[in-house]
Amino acid sequence: MKFGDRLKKSRLEKGLTQEQVAQNLYVTRQTISGWENEISYPDIINLIKLSDYYQVSLDTLLKEDRGMREYMEKKEVTKSLRPVYNMLMFTDLLLIVLLISNIMDFIKLGILFIPTLFLVLFTVYALNRLKSFDSSSSLGLTYEWQKYLSGYKGLKYALVLPTFIILSGLIISVLKGMLVGGSIFLAGLIILIPIVTKKRWH
Repeated sequence: MKFGDRLKKSRLEKGLTQEQVAQNLYVTRQTISGWENEISYPDIINLIKLSDYYQVSLDTLLKEDRGMREYMEKKEVTKSLRPVYNMLMFTDLLLIVLLISNIMDFIKLGILFIPTLFLVLFTVYALNRLKSFDSSSSLGLTYEWQKYLSGYKGLKYALVLPTFIILSGLIISVLKGMLVGGSIFLAGLIILIPIVTKKRWH
């Protein structure tokens, strides 16, 4: 028997409505319905509450239910990957601030400019790989604003960042020289090419 069916069976055996269970567990009726229809799954705290409430062991609730096990495994993977994802974003932001500070003459990176630029590209690449893994596994790592920039909300939003970088590169080429501006322009192109060649636009 599946997890949702076990929940429903336990509730009906006690003669309870979804509304009554929801009130006792301090969740909405829609949440209970979602659990029973396996649209969503409870977290570990609510799982223990359900086990106590229906007086059914966790082993019995989870027995032979692949969907619930997969959900719990995904939660663990997400919990492990979230700090890595956040650290990559923070590193990327810090490197970009360094590059902009160098361009604006606040600091001098000198020969470290090109390696810093490549580090930005590597961290962006790593973040994109994590996003791809996230979308294929439905882990929920990405934030809402990232969905716009990565193209989940449409091509026009995905083009904003690379277009800004390319235009910045062109402007900086005129103001600061081809080496700096050309590097930024190239970075924008490297970000742009995978976006415009994604199969979802075709």
